[in-house]
Amino acid sequence: MLLFVRALRDKGVPVPEIARKLTIKTGKNIGKNPSVASVYRALAANDSEDIDC
Repeated sequence: MLLFVRALRDKGVPVPEIARKLTIKTGKNIGKNPSVASVYRALAANDSEDIDC
């Protein structure tokens, strides 16, 4: 899912629109969209991992 998010962000799709395109597949929020903040956190965590490598 993160690859999909990064691809959309690289194409210039706004993060709120990306969040609306996603669906949570597990846990108590199954079937819902993630929050915009969650998408930003996932991107930030992934970006910091890329820098460490």
